[in-house]
Amino acid sequence: MKRLEDLGEFTMLSIEDDVFNQELAIATFEETPNINIYQAPNGEEGLELIEKVPVDIVLLDLMMPKKNGLEVLKEIRENPKYDHIPVIVVTSKSEEKTTTYKLGADDFISKPYNPEELKLRVFNHLRIKKFYDLMRTIKDNSTSKDTLSYLKEAVDIIDNSQKQLLNKLGNLAHENGYSSENSSKRLGEYAKLLGHLYGLNSKELENLYYSMSIYDIGLIRIPKEKLDREDTKIFKSHPELGIEILKDIEETTLINMAKKVVLYHHENWDGTGYPYKLQGTEIPIYAQIAGLVDFFDKLTTPRIYTHRIVSAREALDIIKRESGFMFNPELVDIFSNNFEKFEKIKEKYY
Repeated sequence: MKRLEDLGEFTMLSIEDDVFNQELAIATFEETPNINIYQAPNGEEGLELIEKVPVDIVLLDLMMPKKNGLEVLKEIRENPKYDHIPVIVVTSKSEEKTTTYKLGADDFISKPYNPEELKLRVFNHLRIKKFYDLMRTIKDNSTSKDTLSYLKEAVDIIDNSQKQLLNKLGNLAHENGYSSENSSKRLGEYAKLLGHLYGLNSKELENLYYSMSIYDIGLIRIPKEKLDREDTKIFKSHPELGIEILKDIEETTLINMAKKVVLYHHENWDGTGYPYKLQGTEIPIYAQIAGLVDFFDKLTTPRIYTHRIVSAREALDIIKRESGFMFNPELVDIFSNNFEKFEKIKEKYY
């Protein structure tokens, strides 16, 4: 897991009228030099500071003079300029927990609090914010030469406790080539089901589900206007473009599997696929599963590079004909014998 110190500079705003609690907040982060802390003794001054300083996270007390914490939280969440700033409510009024969440608080911690717990919660929210800031940068600068470094940094922020972020990154990849907002979830469910029926264990199934979020991550690095055909050299480069994003990331079991899925999901059982023309069991089973469900999804769901969509039953017939050619015959048999289950996933997440 990346440390808080590795994520760059951040600015925290502590809005609190109690001097002791302000000092406690400062002491909690005194050994974290990349966090700059601003203080406001009441809600009015807190809102004024947000206007002047680029704040990354807010610690917010509820009981304050001039404007209380609930009023401050409401104003922050109603202003689009600040809506992306995480707000952690720090208060002794535990009965207000539900109210603060309804108003848009990201977290709630009761006084007196454990400083280490506060530090961990701040870290988690800053990590998520950093990820979303990178996502916005990637989306706004998709043709930039710096996209690869942004993508690497975004993936590096993710670990096994933040798999939902992997889905968000996958959705960004899918925006480049897919027209369905449910693509990541649908493909993950297909792969998890086929993997389960094949006999993968629960940890493998979980990692395979999340690997399907980013199996086509290389598409982000190809201009959308060049993705209208699958048979072009630039399109066929996307597995290797994708693995470049992941190659320097710390090797967790998830990242290890994701690399195999990203790089080999277009290899064919008979050795006619790409990029390396692997054959049979040379292709990792996770990539075999990904390749089959990707093919089914491509036949039945609009993508910008597919020009003819067929019914699920027609797609099954095509997959059967490719048994022993594109696909492992054992996987084709499993898919065919349980086809109604895959149809239900398609209907649920179309």
